Amino acid sequence: MRSSLRRSAPALLAACCAALAASSNSPAQSRAAPLDAARYVDGRLAFPADAERWVFVGANIGGDYTDVPFDPRNPGRIGVVQMEPSAYAHFMEHGEFADGTMLLLSFYDSQEKPEPELNGFVQGDLGAREIHVIDRQRFADGRAFFVFPGRSTSPAEMLAAGNQCVRCHTEHGGFDGTFAQFYPAVRERVGISVR
Repeated sequence: MRSSLRRSAPALLAACCAALAASSNSPAQSRAAPLDAARYVDGRLAFPADAERWVFVGANIGGDYTDVPFDPRNPGRIGVVQMEPSAYAHFMEHGEFADGTMLLLSFYDSQEKPEPELNGFVQGDLGAREIHVIDRQRFADGRAFFVFPGRSTSPAEMLAAGNQCVRCHTEHGGFDGTFAQFYPAVRERVGISVR
């Protein structure tokens, strides 16, 4: 018995190490119950009534979806990213995105030197909003994107499966198909860096 235990212990240790390594290299699939914040109307996503209370996670300037080179004198839009509060709480506790997680990206015109003569740029008019929903049970791609033009709060259609947003997030997202590398508290929680 003792010799068989000696022989099987290294194999058991190797299997445990392999399992730990595999789980540390990819985000865990959420085992929690799906979050219940997203509301759908005939398959369209309703714009959340409490979006102004969502948690700020990051911002960028000049991150428009365009091939035009960045011009610091005319930097383009300011993008502000927020996460639905229960999704943020789950993520910070567990280090993973639960199904039903929503991230809101709002694009504002950049406004230069408004009164009282501030230097730089501030958020001007709202141009568009999009919501990224992570839900492996609901969507074939595990995520979906919904675009709300201007200040529209009308329910939005899902962009077609396999769209450019999904492809870009899958290929370039720093963590679980999100640009977590650009969100300071989120990237710190999962131990990634800006890249």
